[in-house]
Amino acid sequence: MKVYKVKVNGKVYEVEVEAVDEVKGSVVSEKKETVNEPVSSDGANSILAPIAGKVLDIKVKPGDSVKKGQTVAVIEAMKLENEIQSAYDGKVKEIVVSPGSDVRNKDVLIVLE
Repeated sequence: MKVYKVKVNGKVYEVEVEAVDEVKGSVVSEKKETVNEPVSSDGANSILAPIAGKVLDIKVKPGDSVKKGQTVAVIEAMKLENEIQSAYDGKVKEIVVSPGSDVRNKDVLIVLE
């Protein structure tokens, strides 16, 4: 844990910040950064939510072919829309969530085969 002082509207607050483990999934943000995702024991690749938020849109459907880097979903978190990109080429086997679903960090969104 690290302690920082933050000044907001002229008032100083002391905040404690803890480092968290690396997020698996892929997110497109201003930095357009992609992070590796896990492979299940049956050989399927899972696209995980890299952040907690609300699913706004699913851009693919079962049976669709997906290319690495293709946007497959949009999650809203803290009033920002985050495009979720696939880290793999593959075919959509299963869509686990639907628009309006609340997801937590590392929840499975889409399974590719």
